[in-house]
Amino acid sequence: MKTQTKEEIFTEAVIAHRNIIYKVCYMYAPQGMIEDYYQEVLCNLWQNFDQFDGRSKRSTWIYRVALYTCISFIRRKRPASISLAFDLSSEEDAELREQIEELHSVISRLGHIDRALIMLWLEGYPYEEMAEVTGLTLSNVSVKLMRAKNKIKEMFNA
Repeated sequence: MKTQTKEEIFTEAVIAHRNIIYKVCYMYAPQGMIEDYYQEVLCNLWQNFDQFDGRSKRSTWIYRVALYTCISFIRRKRPASISLAFDLSSEEDAELREQIEELHSVISRLGHIDRALIMLWLEGYPYEEMAEVTGLTLSNVSVKLMRAKNKIKEMFNA
């Protein structure tokens, strides 16, 4: 039985959780820069890979690294301006596209932590994992998430 190298374990982890990385990059990267953000996340994951201690799920740790990498990348490069590109052509798809673009626009106006909480909530993460990813307490996650949802409702009603 061959022992896996660090590179092999890292590659398997990235492949298994690439959707998490892309989702986070998609929510924070301006159009046309998703791959730049993705590469930045991969670099940070590799540099910190030895620091994963197994106290949380690997997916939670990857989500957290991706989130903080994207927020850091935004601060270094430029303010976030997120836009969506769709390849939908039918009228039904156009209506769906408009709704998604509106939701995305509203979410992108939230602060970084509120945006992260909404993303995690939309993906069905339990509050405990939201706390791990964001570094907030469980009660703070609950309060901030409720406030973020209320902000979204207000923006839609405005």
